[in-house]
Amino acid sequence: MIDLSDFSPLRTSRNYLIFQHPEIERALLKVRTDEPARNHTIPRYAEWRYGNLRQWNREANEYLAALSRGCPEIDRLARFMGYAATSSGPALVMEKLTGPDGDLAPTLHAERVAMADDQEGRKRLHADFMDLLDDLEKGQIIVGDMGFENIVRAQERGGKLTVIDGLGERVMFPLALFSKWAFHKSIERRRTRMSKGFGL
Repeated sequence: MIDLSDFSPLRTSRNYLIFQHPEIERALLKVRTDEPARNHTIPRYAEWRYGNLRQWNREANEYLAALSRGCPEIDRLARFMGYAATSSGPALVMEKLTGPDGDLAPTLHAERVAMADDQEGRKRLHADFMDLLDDLEKGQIIVGDMGFENIVRAQERGGKLTVIDGLGERVMFPLALFSKWAFHKSIERRRTRMSKGFGL
């Protein structure tokens, strides 16, 4: 077990405490802190089997599927490095992505806020985001929880936007997994919905 009692989180998100991995310099430990609400009386298999960690199973499956296809677009994802038991609870081990200052990579949300009064800057951000969606579509990579805080600008990817969280389809019957038409439609909806967030 990894003892995190002497470590402070590098970042706190809605669902995680994120720690530097004490044994692997280029890795992070993401300790789940939330307790997802149950919206159904009969637990689904994944809920029964994995409990609060069922999202990790879905994310690992999507990453593994991208690996099996050998798609180069997998570089748009933070590298999945496994799981670990820690003193703060189970942790997801992920590649550490950084910004120009060497700290954790800035989120797309933070960049949007910083560009609030910069029309040209927001246009560039939007173009970078569309480029990310193009690559995800080309690689047939499903990001079911596509949010601005789940995307960072990583120096390890040459400054490209990279997905750090939210892989896999969250619905019970994941049509986008089996139908290319449904997958492309989901990307189209995301382009339309999230483009509004750039205020253009």
